[in-house]
Amino acid sequence: MDRRLFLAGAGAACGAGLSAYAQTGARPQNDVRPNQSIMAGGQRRRYRLVTPASAGAGAPLMIALHGMGVDSISLMPLYSGLDDMARRTGSVLIYPASLRNHWPLSFGAELNTELTLLDALVQDIQTRFSTDPRRLYLLGMSNGGYFAVVVASRRSQYLAGLAVHSGSAGVLGVGFQTARKFPVYIAHGAADPIINVRDGRWLAGMFERMSHPTQFEEVPRLGHIWARDQGVNDRIWSHWQAHQA
Repeated sequence: MDRRLFLAGAGAACGAGLSAYAQTGARPQNDVRPNQSIMAGGQRRRYRLVTPASAGAGAPLMIALHGMGVDSISLMPLYSGLDDMARRTGSVLIYPASLRNHWPLSFGAELNTELTLLDALVQDIQTRFSTDPRRLYLLGMSNGGYFAVVVASRRSQYLAGLAVHSGSAGVLGVGFQTARKFPVYIAHGAADPIINVRDGRWLAGMFERMSHPTQFEEVPRLGHIWARDQGVNDRIWSHWQAHQA
């Protein structure tokens, strides 16, 4: 796909999401730390941290992976509503920033660099906030959803649940095996002009064939944006909790 087309479509999608957010009248919360950093692989890396009052010792840890280019750790909370999901579920939530404004699309050093970041973040958050190591959840949007599948293929023994929105798997997700059969939720807009809904269907089928408890949601008339207004976050959490790994 032409990168310019991808960025143009993603930009329009994020704009739509931000407009919807603005109409809610939501206000920033004091449990958000937007400019955190950590050393990983010899580099200082940025992330956004949400620590709700409802998240005590033994809380779940959720990691949200943003999309490509115009998407970011500042935009994703606005269009996804995941901060509120963390508050409702008593979860600690982190949004890591990718190194080059996108997550890796192939094997190699960049893939290992990003896996090193996620490993460092999980260890640091579990140490500082006593999150439950058996309740680690991963979510991704678009390119972040693609990379979430890649991470799941390499860190499956640690995952309690996976959610991929408007994403796919690509060559890195084909043929891998998972040590832990965590629940998987795949959501995709039926009118997505960037990543066709057929990719979401194929991804759901892949996880079903691997014996993961899998739920696929095809959202009518939805484009390349998180189905926040359609209540997808509650359904993701309910699916995870109904099929605890």
